[in-house]
Order: sequence, then structure tokens, then C-alpha cells
Amino acid sequence: MNFDISLETFQQARARIAPYTRHTPILPLPPLKDDLPSSLRLKLENLQVTGSFKPRGVFNTLLQLTPEQRERGVIAASGGNHGVALAYAANRLGMPAIVYLPATASEDRVARVKVWGAQVIQHGGVWDEAHTKAVEHANAAGLTYVHPFDAGATLAGQGTLGLELLDDLPDMGCVLIAIGGGGLIAGMACAIKRLKPDVHIIGVEPVGAASMKLSADAGHLVELSETRTIADTLAPRAVSEWTLNLTQRYVDEIVLVNDAQMIDAMRWLWLECNQLVEPSGAAVIAALRAGLVDVSSYRYPVALICGGNAAADTVWETYETSARAKGSLE
Repeated sequence: MNFDISLETFQQARARIAPYTRHTPILPLPPLKDDLPSSLRLKLENLQVTGSFKPRGVFNTLLQLTPEQRERGVIAASGGNHGVALAYAANRLGMPAIVYLPATASEDRVARVKVWGAQVIQHGGVWDEAHTKAVEHANAAGLTYVHPFDAGATLAGQGTLGLELLDDLPDMGCVLIAIGGGGLIAGMACAIKRLKPDVHIIGVEPVGAASMKLSADAGHLVELSETRTIADTLAPRAVSEWTLNLTQRYVDEIVLVNDAQMIDAMRWLWLECNQLVEPSGAAVIAALRAGLVDVSSYRYPVALICGGNAAADTVWETYETSARAKGSLE
């Protein structure tokens, strides 16, 4: 199988999804008493429709379905953001949708999916278990399964974010991108390197769910026996052949952050930038504030804030309690 995506495919995806997605802003940092470089820019994809980058890949997939597929409906498994995006996109396009969430999904995440009219089924303790059940359901009912990261249309949709970044910041020298299943970083890295091969691309992954780094280091897919992180949207037990292959080819380095560093970064984003984000959205700032990467030598480094679906009233207390219970708060 050819694990690659052409520039034309990314450009077609961008034109296809443009009526349904937002061109999200870039935020320069204000003067700070901080060790982050003043040249750093934040790409606020947390302001995308539904609060994360996920609608890009979902709309690119759904808009290419046949009339018969649309009538039957779509189904997916999600840690949260992909499910919200699928529910929203299906609602906009007038097709039925089913979303499988882990039984551990918060009431807030369940509500965010249901508000767009999708049926929610909760199964298993982690995304991987919900995914297995959802695929079985799709096959039995003749529904289209929309994978959050292991599909060419998904990756092409996520890669449109790379084209958008280069349009707005053509002198970008470096970008930090969070890694879950790898769909975002794989699609973006491929798209960016098609246009500007010298951009340095850094992946950021949780210590307790380092499936991409372990796989890249081993040279083959590695499935984790368990994941232990509060960043549950970054915590599949395995990435895919698609995302691993593209990451190996186009991503320059991967660093790991722990839960305490992500919580610190969430607070920083709120206090300094007035941005309320989930742990996955703060992972790139965690890597910078913890000194795991040095981007000061790059012209216009960018930190991609990929998602903001956090419950504002209890966010830090909830995450800290959860992290302590999991033994992942260092």
C-alpha cells in the first residue's frame, strides 16, 4: 500500500471542506515574563467548529460519500472530539450518525455529541474497545465507519491545516503538533513538507500513551497493553500503518510530556492567553514550558492548540483528581 498523499489531494480537500469549517486565527504571544520565545505563534484550532481540528477530516470524508451511503448513515468510535465532529457534520449534511464512546467518557462529552442528534452508545473502558464494537456494528448494519485517523480522506482533511498555516505564516520555521492516533501530525506533516520541506516538525505525545514514539523507535507498530494519561483524546493503544509511515517520513522528532506538565500548560494558556483548552490542546505548550524542545532558533515557531473541549467549571480540579487516581501526576 502506498502510504502517501499528493499536494493536489490536500488542495482538493481544502476546497471541499471550506464551506463547513473555519479558518482559525494565529495568536502572537504578548510580552511575557516567561522563557517562551517572543517569536512563538499559537495556531488556535481550538476555535474550530466543535472545538477541535476533527471536523476537517470528518467533512472531507462525509462529503465524498455516495447518496446510498449518506442515506444509510455513518458511525464512529471516539474519545470525544471525533465523535462531536461526526455528529455535527452529519447533522449539517442531513444524515444519521451513531457514535461509540468509552463507558468512561464524561457526561460533558456525551452531551456534546447528543446535542447534534447523534445516537450515543457507550462501550469499553478505552477508545480501542469502543472502536472494535463500532466496526462490528458498522459491518452488521451496512453503515460507513469513519475512522479518526486510519483513512486517507481523514488524513487529507487534517492536512488542510498545514496548508492554512503556510498561507498565513509562509516564513514558519517550526511547528509543534500533539499526537494521538497520529492523523493530525501525519496529515499536516505530509502537506507542509510538500510545500516547504525545511519546516521542522515536532510531535508531542503523553508519557503514558507513547504509542507513536515507541512504534517509530521500533520501526514497526507497537500496541500498548494500557494507557495512563489524563489526555484521553491522545491515548489510543496503537497508531496505524498510515500514520506511522507518514510520521517516520515527515516528522523530525517526538517528545513526551507528563500529566503534571499538561495541567501546568492548561493553566498557562488560560492565565496568559485567555484560552481554555483540554489536555491534548495544551500538550505542545507543556513541551515548551518543560524545556523539552528549544525552538528559539527557528523563525516563527508555531504551537498548534488542537482542541478546547474542556468543562470550564471543574477543569483543573477534575484533571488533577483523575491524574492522582491513575498515578500519572508526577
